[in-house]
Amino acid sequence: MSYVSALGYIGVGARDLDAWQTFATEILGLQVTRAQDAENVDTLFLRMDARDHRIAVRAGEDELSYAGWEVADEADFEAQVRALESAGVAVKENSGLAEVRGVRRLVQFEDPAGFRLELFFGAATVADPFVSPTGVRFVTQDPRGRDLGLGHIVLAAPDTDKMIDFYLNTLGFKVSDFITFKPLVLTFTHVNPRHHSLAFGPAPEGTKPFMDHFMLEVDDIDGVGRALDRVRAREISLTASLGRHTNDGMLSFYMKSPSGIGVEYGTDGKLIDDDVWTITNWDAAQFWGHDRSHTH
Repeated sequence: MSYVSALGYIGVGARDLDAWQTFATEILGLQVTRAQDAENVDTLFLRMDARDHRIAVRAGEDELSYAGWEVADEADFEAQVRALESAGVAVKENSGLAEVRGVRRLVQFEDPAGFRLELFFGAATVADPFVSPTGVRFVTQDPRGRDLGLGHIVLAAPDTDKMIDFYLNTLGFKVSDFITFKPLVLTFTHVNPRHHSLAFGPAPEGTKPFMDHFMLEVDDIDGVGRALDRVRAREISLTASLGRHTNDGMLSFYMKSPSGIGVEYGTDGKLIDDDVWTITNWDAAQFWGHDRSHTH
């Protein structure tokens, strides 16, 4: 049984919050709503739709701090907590942190690689319209109004078999497809019609688990092209050129954030209908582009 409905939010650490604020607003087109959290710690809360925030950037180490997975209501919340506890996962409810995140209820736990996860429902939503500093419109709902979450994250972990077992059998994610770069295999999973909200693959030997990148989707190609112009004008490090992915059809490019974490910025991502979807195993990640050899 699947209870998780979306990737609701992420938190990342950053040594340079000023650089992140410039990057988030002037390059990505996100809106800063607050500059401190409830504990008066320097934190950028970044908005991309009607939600109070989707990304929080807090002073600290340059890494993924947590990922918040959303469920529809309190009944699903309690059912998923029971499923976690039945699987032997240590779960802690934190009402104080729920207030900081702006949600009704929240529990904390970890996946097999040690990534910090949060399960929540009842996210804060605001009446004032989202206004992008760059005029972009982010895709966080499908045409029927179903929440798709903020985008996706890609994690690297030493034991992907344990990750697959945990996310599929404990959290109820579904496999979208695979991409094989022999001998490496990337696994793509979904919790709603967005092609994938989470993907993961093996971490290089001797490295600790890390987030490779997160993805933000805008609603047209011009939004992507203008962002690419801004990246080049500011001489921000590109990690992959403009290209189109095979499995989800996303037209995108990749860049490096001030934390060193990758950001995929794209449009035209595929939506999945589970009633007719067939899992495939692609032999390449892109139809064209996404060249990593001539970036800066």
